[in-house]
Amino acid sequence: MEKLAIVFQSFALFPWLTVLQNVALGLEARGVPETERKKRASRYIDKVGLDGFEEALPRELSGGMKQRVGIARALTMEPELLCMDEPFSSLDALTAQNLREEVLDLWRDETLPVSSALMVTHGIEEAVFMADRVIVLSRRPAVVLDDVRIDLTRPRNMKDEAFTRLVDKIYSLLFQ
Repeated sequence: MEKLAIVFQSFALFPWLTVLQNVALGLEARGVPETERKKRASRYIDKVGLDGFEEALPRELSGGMKQRVGIARALTMEPELLCMDEPFSSLDALTAQNLREEVLDLWRDETLPVSSALMVTHGIEEAVFMADRVIVLSRRPAVVLDDVRIDLTRPRNMKDEAFTRLVDKIYSLLFQ
């Protein structure tokens, strides 16, 4: 499916490529001309807040910046479905929370083609914070335990009573 892109949990950047080259890599593989690759990659580098770091190498970036590169690389493919595999698990708590909010802002950006996002996470609070729907799976072999609708308004407050009730409901499904 060409309208799908993935953000990995471990950044998955090529250390010898610059930010711009890492972000444009998928477009190069698709045979997109260099001028268009640079234009589109630059747009998404700016969208994720890395403007000015186009020529930086991954070793010169913080963990949060590396994950922004991974997000920009996925968005550059202009997918309809953005898949994220524990995209915040390797970041410190503050950076992870800031990036969660930034990803939600990007997802709501109507100028972007992403219409849906699928995220795998072990963080129940993270799932309730970000999702409109949480599919709760059992341990191996995984079966669906429940499909929990998250009807909270945004922005979500993690200290809100309704938020806490949903988190507790999901915890109870996993540890019954």
